[in-house]
Amino acid sequence: MSRPYKLDSLGKPRQVKRGVPVSSYYFGPPPLDSAYFTPPMGQIGVHHPREIVRVERDYSGGEVVQFSPTYPMEFEGRITPTQFLESINAINEILISAYSLWHSVLDNCVEVFSLQLSRLFLSTHYEREMNRLQRLIGDFNGQLFNPVGLNVLWPRKVGFLFLEIEYYVSWHLRFIFV
Repeated sequence: MSRPYKLDSLGKPRQVKRGVPVSSYYFGPPPLDSAYFTPPMGQIGVHHPREIVRVERDYSGGEVVQFSPTYPMEFEGRITPTQFLESINAINEILISAYSLWHSVLDNCVEVFSLQLSRLFLSTHYEREMNRLQRLIGDFNGQLFNPVGLNVLWPRKVGFLFLEIEYYVSWHLRFIFV
C-alpha cells in the first residue's frame, strides 16, 4: 500500500504522515521522526496509536501458521526479548494445536456421522483453540503489553498473515514529531 505524496517547493515528492498509522513491511531502521524509543504513555483505546509494528509470519514450518520470534528493535525499553519470545511461543503453540490435522479429521468424522447435528451442541477443536488464543492475547495485553504502551491486535482480522502490535506514545509528544 503506497503512502500519499505532496510536492515540496522544488516540485519533488515528499511523504505525508497519516493520522492513523498502518503497518507495513520492514524496510530498515525507523525514521528519525518516528515515536519509537519514547516514554510509554498514552491511552490505549482512546487515542490512535503512534506506530504499528508488524511481526511477520514464519513460513519455515511449511503451511503451519506461526509468527516469527525475531525481536523487533522498536520494542527496546518497553519489553525484554525474553518476554517477547515467550509471548510469541505461547501464541504459536496454540496455533499449532488449532491447525492439528488429527483434530480436524476427528471433528469432520463426528460431523459426518452425526449428520452435521453435532454442530448444534459441540464446537470444533479449531473454534475452542481460537477462543483460547483470543483469551491469551487479552491476558498478554492486560498484563504485559498494555502497561508499557503496546497493544496486540487480533490476528484473525488480517488472516493470520502477520501480527500487528500498536505502539502508543504520549499524546503531547505527537505534536513534537509531526
